[in-house]
Amino acid sequence: MKAVLRLRKEPYYRRAAFEAGLKRVGFVLTEMNEPNGPEDWRVVWNRQGTEERACDKWEAAGGTVIVAENGYLQQVDKTYYAISVHGHNGSGWFPVGNENRFLKTGFHIQPEKPIVGSVLVIGQRGIGSHAMKSPPQWGEQTLKAIQKLTKFPAVLRPHPGNFAPRVPLVCDLAKAAQCVIWSSAAGVRALVEGLTVFYAAPRWICEEGAYSFKDIPKVIDQSNLGRLSALHTMSHGQWHHDEITTGEPFARIIAQRSRAVW
Repeated sequence: MKAVLRLRKEPYYRRAAFEAGLKRVGFVLTEMNEPNGPEDWRVVWNRQGTEERACDKWEAAGGTVIVAENGYLQQVDKTYYAISVHGHNGSGWFPVGNENRFLKTGFHIQPEKPIVGSVLVIGQRGIGSHAMKSPPQWGEQTLKAIQKLTKFPAVLRPHPGNFAPRVPLVCDLAKAAQCVIWSSAAGVRALVEGLTVFYAAPRWICEEGAYSFKDIPKVIDQSNLGRLSALHTMSHGQWHHDEITTGEPFARIIAQRSRAVW
C-alpha cells in the first residue's frame, strides 16, 4: 500500500494528520507516478486543474483517488476535513455507519421553517472538478432568475473568498425561508437552521434533504425530504484532524472500498 500525498504543508497540523493517519493504516508515502492497483492511493486537495488530469490518469491505471477538502459543517474553521473517494461534495463515495457522528459537530438541528418567505442565494467561487465547479457568474444569474419566479424578496450573499465574511452566515439565514446554492457548504448550515434548500450542481453532499433548483416553481412544502438522514450522511463524510491522525477514516474506506459507487 503506497500513497502519494498532494496536500500542502500548511496548515501544518492538517498535513501532519494525513501523514500520520495514512502511515497508521499501513501506507508508505511515496512520489510514484503510476499505481500498481487500487491499494495505491493518490490523496489530493479537491480535484481540479492539472491535479484533476493527474487523478484521471491515476484512476485509469487502476489506482484510488482520495479527495480532501474543508469540512461541510464545523464550529471552528479548519478543524474538520471532508474525505471521500474519487470526488468531493457528493460527487464521490465514503462509507456511512450507524453511529451518530453529527453529535460531534456540536450543532443543534432546528425545526423546519415555513417554506413561504424570502430567498437567500449563496454565491460560489467556481472551483472544483470539471463536473462540479459552478459556471461563471452563477450567483448573479441565478438571483435574476429567481426574481422572475417568485414574488418574495431574493438577495445574493457573495462568496467571501479567503476572508471572513462581514455578516455571519447564520444572520442571513435567520432572515430567509429558502436557500439556493450551487453546491455550497452554506446549504448544509441552512438545512440545520430549518430552511428549504435548492441546489443546482450535478451532486451535493446533502441532496437527500434538498430539492433540485429546477423544481423551485413546484415546491410547496419539504415534508417528503430526508433532512435528518442527509445530515447524518454528511457527518460521516468529514473528520476532525485528530481523528484523521488515528487513520480511522482511511481504515473505513479500505474495509468497504469494494462497495464504492459514484
